[in-house]
Amino acid sequence: MTAPVAPFSGVLPPLPRKNIFRYLGMGRAAEDPAVAALVDECLPDFLDSVHCRGCYTRVAVRINGEDVDFVAAQVSSASLSRHLAGCAEAILFAATLGPQADLQRRRAAVTSPAKALVLDAMGSAAIEAFCDQLCEEWAKNNPALRLRPRFSPGYGDLPLSFQKELLALLDSGRKAGITLSSALLMVPQKSVSAIVGMGQTGCAMGVHNCADCSKEDCAFRL
Repeated sequence: MTAPVAPFSGVLPPLPRKNIFRYLGMGRAAEDPAVAALVDECLPDFLDSVHCRGCYTRVAVRINGEDVDFVAAQVSSASLSRHLAGCAEAILFAATLGPQADLQRRRAAVTSPAKALVLDAMGSAAIEAFCDQLCEEWAKNNPALRLRPRFSPGYGDLPLSFQKELLALLDSGRKAGITLSSALLMVPQKSVSAIVGMGQTGCAMGVHNCADCSKEDCAFRL
């Protein structure tokens, strides 16, 4: 018997400016005035185009060596097996910013490649912020458990093709308007699917951002 899939919608949390510049490839460098001005120009319209939604289910996890069984979906992955070690349950989810953000970026590409690049960086930063917010809410609602950092198809040796089974299990097309192209690209583009392990042990950081964490030997590092 499979667990029910719940659709959801949400409000995008405040978007860290530093993350927009990180996705623009500027790292920790000082803001370029011209780029900063373009970010300021694009941000209001970008935020108006975003409509966050998604779907999720909570399932039992069984691990046997490299084989991971979510009852309705199974996959063999040493990386995922190691990441979920000690977890009896997991949340499987898919989330998106919606199709209007994609449309806005494609229109901008016709007249201003620079603007399209900025909108693309905003989209990447925004979907990450929305997923972080979801995981924070799930952690708050399950105080007795530690949530592992989210793990997506394509990480480690978890095949990107597992995206098919994951989105099919979630019925993401009907529940959240998220589909998959023949090239295994998510549509809308600024979408994420992921697995969040739930156990008694896990990452001690409040927000799982491995890029900002100095613990290089962490067992849960992505």
